[in-house]
Amino acid sequence: MNEDFASAAARHYCDSELLLAKQRLDNAAYLAGYAVECGLKALILHAGGHPRAAYSHNLSALAGKALELAVLLSPAMRRYYIDAIDEMLDASKGWRPALRYAASGRISLAKAKDLGRAARISFERILIPMILDGRIEIPR
Repeated sequence: MNEDFASAAARHYCDSELLLAKQRLDNAAYLAGYAVECGLKALILHAGGHPRAAYSHNLSALAGKALELAVLLSPAMRRYYIDAIDEMLDASKGWRPALRYAASGRISLAKAKDLGRAARISFERILIPMILDGRIEIPR
């Protein structure tokens, strides 16, 4: 199966927004974190990097060393090296894939909103510009 990080990022972002609106905080937060991860991986992949190699689900590493290396490999991708990366990472603090196994009710409304903000930054500042530039197709 070919991985389509852009499509996954868009899907996770949209689903997290729907869940947040319904106060389904645990799954909203979980999917928002994956939206950030997949957005970063889409950018790294299109820059010629290998997002799964050593970075797995580590958002700080993906947004740091992996993204820096990808931009070195493809300088044109610097356009997507967003100035809000620190804000996005700060809002993503505490996210990890293991949240899917946590007891219900562990995620506060504030944390779910923070993760939603991080996902929105990834969507608006990475994915949409890449779509508009024709680098990736519109996710369905």
